[in-house]
This record gives sequence, C-alpha cells and structure tokens, in this order.
Amino acid sequence: MEEQMIYIDCDGVILDSEERMLIRKELAGFPDHKNEQQFSDYFEYTKQHPEEWDKIIREAHSINESVEIIKKLEILKKKIAILTKIHTLYEMQTKVDDLRIHRKLMIPIIFVPPGVKKHEVIIPNNNLLIDDSKKNIEEWIKNGGQGLLFDKTLKKDEIAKVRSLKLLLGGK
Repeated sequence: MEEQMIYIDCDGVILDSEERMLIRKELAGFPDHKNEQQFSDYFEYTKQHPEEWDKIIREAHSINESVEIIKKLEILKKKIAILTKIHTLYEMQTKVDDLRIHRKLMIPIIFVPPGVKKHEVIIPNNNLLIDDSKKNIEEWIKNGGQGLLFDKTLKKDEIAKVRSLKLLLGGK
C-alpha cells in the first residue's frame, strides 16, 4: 500500500503568521476580524503595501517546533507538502523565499489562490490535511480525505485535534 500524503497548512500551523496578519490588519485600520469585507480591503491594501507580507511572514515564529519537525520528516523522506492559502502574488513569493532560504524547508509548497478551496486544488483521496481551520478540515473530510485540526493551545493531543506535528514522527 502506498504511503499516505500529508498536507500541512502554513499560517497557523507551521508559522504564527496568521496571528501576525491580524495584528497588521488592525494597525492598517481594519480592526473587525468578523467582517469579510475588511479582510478583502486589507488584502487590497497589501497590494499597495507589499511590505506588510515581509513583516507578517519574515518575522513569524515556528509554532510548537513545526519547522524543526518538518526538517526531521524531510530527513525521514516522508511524503509531505505545505498546502497554503495566498491572497497576493507578493505574499506567495515572500512565503517561498522565507520557507526555502530562511527556514531551509525543501518540501513541495502548493499554493491555493483566493476564491479556491484546498480540496479543489488537491483531491483529498484519503490523504491527510493538518490545518487550523475547522472549515478546511470539514471540507477535506467531506471530499474523501482525513483531517486533523491543529490547535496550539491544547494541553495534549485529542482524537481529531493536535497541538503539534510530533505525531508525524511516529514516536521518534
């Protein structure tokens, strides 16, 4: 039987860039995180101010040793890839540069453009998605995949929720 492919979300699982984006969004004058229009307006703002992505991504930290664990998984030749949403092409370039040059991660990076769902870019086909978005996990599972919800605040892993990528090391 072929080894299962594992897809790992970047923002909110590997890097704390999601939290940083919310802070930058507020500082730019878009404080309502429940207002979809303010998100759209902020992403338009980042097209005029691409340095926002530099601050968000380049200053982000690894969550619960995710970057370090992925490096170990690379050595073990595990079938893993980063599956990440992007909002602008500059964000995409910044993520590639940061993940490859700064963090030294060499696994595939698959980008999901605005308006497209992760399960539409990658057919789940019983593969695993680790994501901090409950909606992404539900859609992935509904379309034939397996999912684990990432929550860095958990005290310990639960059946369908994890606080770390350590489980992928298989006890190593």
